[in-house]
Amino acid sequence: MATYLDYYNNHLSPKLQKIDLFLKTEEKDVIDMDVVSELLDISNHEIKKIMRNNDIDSITKHSFIMIMFYGSSDICKLFSREVKQKVPNSYSPLDISYIYQLPYESVIQAAEEASIENITTKNINKLFSYIYV
Repeated sequence: MATYLDYYNNHLSPKLQKIDLFLKTEEKDVIDMDVVSELLDISNHEIKKIMRNNDIDSITKHSFIMIMFYGSSDICKLFSREVKQKVPNSYSPLDISYIYQLPYESVIQAAEEASIENITTKNINKLFSYIYV
């Protein structure tokens, strides 16, 4: 049976790593909309709408983050939920349930089975390995 860790490693983590690498290495002041569309899995039309609604004239690294916050793709929604939780040093089961859209009971059970009292970025993969999808 597959775990959430499998899903995270196969679907979310590669996208997040690609975005992270892009933001760290992109040298252009203005980022091409097609690149943003591909990285965030949202259409150019949606990007234009977000830009219009937030008075964004061009896509820079800063506005990329804003577009990601307001985007409708799974990766954008994950990012937005994480930011709304203020990117804490540790997470409650309720935080994990909200951010990753996992059943609260599954997170509680996984934390108990994994003997995790304080969920952090260091042990979240262990937690995910105890959540079956």
